[in-house]
Amino acid sequence: MKMTRLSESFAVGSMPFFSELAAFLSRRIGSHLSSVSTPQSLACYQVDKKDATLRLRLVLIPFSNGQLLGRLSWLDWRGVDHVCCYVNEAFDCLALASNGVWKRQSKCAEALCLERYYSLMA
Repeated sequence: MKMTRLSESFAVGSMPFFSELAAFLSRRIGSHLSSVSTPQSLACYQVDKKDATLRLRLVLIPFSNGQLLGRLSWLDWRGVDHVCCYVNEAFDCLALASNGVWKRQSKCAEALCLERYYSLMA
Protein backbone atom coordinates (compact mmCIF):
# COMPACT_ATOMS: atom_id res chain seq x y z
CA MET A 1 0.00 0.00 0.00
CA LYS A 2 2.80 2.43 0.91
CA MET A 3 4.63 1.65 -2.36
CA THR A 4 1.43 2.38 -4.32
CA ARG A 5 1.08 5.81 -2.68
CA LEU A 6 4.74 6.58 -3.32
CA SER A 7 4.52 5.57 -6.97
CA GLU A 8 1.34 7.62 -7.46
CA SER A 9 3.04 10.62 -5.88
CA PHE A 10 6.10 10.10 -8.09
CA ALA A 11 3.90 9.78 -11.19
CA VAL A 12 2.03 13.02 -10.46
CA GLY A 13 5.26 14.94 -9.84
CA SER A 14 6.90 13.48 -12.93
CA MET A 15 4.39 14.96 -15.37
CA PRO A 16 5.52 18.62 -15.17
CA PHE A 17 9.17 17.61 -14.76
CA PHE A 18 9.16 15.36 -17.82
CA SER A 19 7.16 17.72 -20.05
CA GLU A 20 9.55 20.59 -19.19
CA LEU A 21 12.51 18.30 -19.90
CA ALA A 22 11.01 17.33 -23.28
CA ALA A 23 10.37 20.99 -24.16
CA PHE A 24 13.97 21.90 -23.27
CA LEU A 25 15.37 19.03 -25.35
CA SER A 26 13.08 19.86 -28.25
CA ARG A 27 14.45 23.41 -28.38
CA ARG A 28 18.06 22.28 -28.07
CA ILE A 29 17.99 19.48 -30.65
CA GLY A 30 15.75 21.37 -33.05
CA SER A 31 13.14 18.66 -33.33
CA HIS A 32 9.68 18.13 -31.87
CA LEU A 33 9.26 15.46 -29.20
CA SER A 34 5.83 13.79 -29.25
CA SER A 35 4.30 12.14 -26.23
CA VAL A 36 3.71 8.44 -26.88
CA SER A 37 2.23 5.69 -24.75
CA THR A 38 4.52 2.75 -24.02
CA PRO A 39 4.27 -0.13 -21.58
CA GLN A 40 6.34 0.07 -18.41
CA SER A 41 7.09 3.79 -18.90
CA LEU A 42 5.81 6.49 -16.60
CA ALA A 43 6.25 8.90 -19.52
CA CYS A 44 7.72 8.63 -23.00
CA TYR A 45 8.51 11.09 -25.79
CA GLN A 46 9.57 10.19 -29.31
CA VAL A 47 11.91 12.37 -31.36
CA ASP A 48 10.17 13.44 -34.57
CA LYS A 49 13.22 13.44 -36.79
CA LYS A 50 13.65 11.39 -39.94
CA ASP A 51 17.16 10.21 -39.06
CA ALA A 52 16.52 9.67 -35.33
CA THR A 53 14.29 6.90 -34.06
CA LEU A 54 14.75 7.58 -30.36
CA ARG A 55 12.40 7.63 -27.40
CA LEU A 56 13.10 9.41 -24.14
CA ARG A 57 11.60 7.33 -21.32
CA LEU A 58 11.02 7.72 -17.62
CA VAL A 59 10.70 4.35 -15.89
CA LEU A 60 9.95 3.94 -12.20
CA ILE A 61 12.24 1.58 -10.27
CA PRO A 62 11.10 0.38 -6.82
CA PHE A 63 13.70 -0.91 -4.38
CA SER A 64 13.11 -3.43 -1.59
CA ASN A 65 13.91 -0.77 1.04
CA GLY A 66 10.91 1.29 -0.13
CA GLN A 67 12.96 3.78 -2.13
CA LEU A 68 11.75 4.75 -5.60
CA LEU A 69 13.92 6.09 -8.38
CA GLY A 70 13.12 7.14 -11.90
CA ARG A 71 15.42 6.12 -14.74
CA LEU A 72 15.69 8.59 -17.62
CA SER A 73 16.96 6.92 -20.76
CA TRP A 74 16.91 7.03 -24.54
CA LEU A 75 15.53 3.89 -26.18
CA ASP A 76 17.18 3.49 -29.59
CA TRP A 77 15.94 1.93 -32.83
CA ARG A 78 17.36 -1.47 -31.80
CA GLY A 79 15.52 -1.49 -28.46
CA VAL A 80 18.68 -0.73 -26.45
CA ASP A 81 18.25 1.54 -23.43
CA HIS A 82 20.90 4.26 -22.99
CA VAL A 83 20.64 5.61 -19.43
CA CYS A 84 20.93 9.38 -18.97
CA CYS A 85 20.49 9.47 -15.21
CA TYR A 86 18.44 8.39 -12.22
CA VAL A 87 16.18 10.80 -10.34
CA ASN A 88 14.59 10.76 -6.90
CA GLU A 89 11.10 11.99 -5.94
CA ALA A 90 12.43 15.58 -5.89
CA PHE A 91 13.84 14.96 -9.41
CA ASP A 92 17.44 15.49 -8.33
CA CYS A 93 19.90 13.55 -10.49
CA LEU A 94 21.55 10.72 -8.60
CA ALA A 95 24.52 8.44 -9.20
CA LEU A 96 25.38 5.25 -7.35
CA ALA A 97 28.53 5.79 -5.28
CA SER A 98 31.12 3.05 -4.76
CA ASN A 99 29.73 2.43 -1.25
CA GLY A 100 26.29 1.59 -2.69
CA VAL A 101 24.62 4.85 -1.65
CA TRP A 102 22.79 7.05 -4.15
CA LYS A 103 24.40 10.52 -4.19
CA ARG A 104 23.24 13.72 -5.84
CA GLN A 105 25.06 14.58 -9.10
CA SER A 106 26.31 18.04 -10.00
CA LYS A 107 24.79 17.89 -13.51
CA CYS A 108 21.08 18.30 -14.15
CA ALA A 109 18.81 15.88 -16.02
CA GLU A 110 18.56 18.23 -19.01
CA ALA A 111 22.34 18.31 -19.51
CA LEU A 112 22.74 14.56 -19.05
CA CYS A 113 19.91 13.70 -21.47
CA LEU A 114 21.28 16.15 -24.03
CA GLU A 115 24.79 14.69 -23.74
CA ARG A 116 23.45 11.16 -24.21
CA TYR A 117 21.36 12.27 -27.21
CA TYR A 118 24.38 13.81 -28.94
CA SER A 119 26.48 10.71 -28.28
CA LEU A 120 23.78 8.55 -29.88
CA MET A 121 23.54 10.83 -32.92
CA ALA A 122 27.33 10.97 -33.47
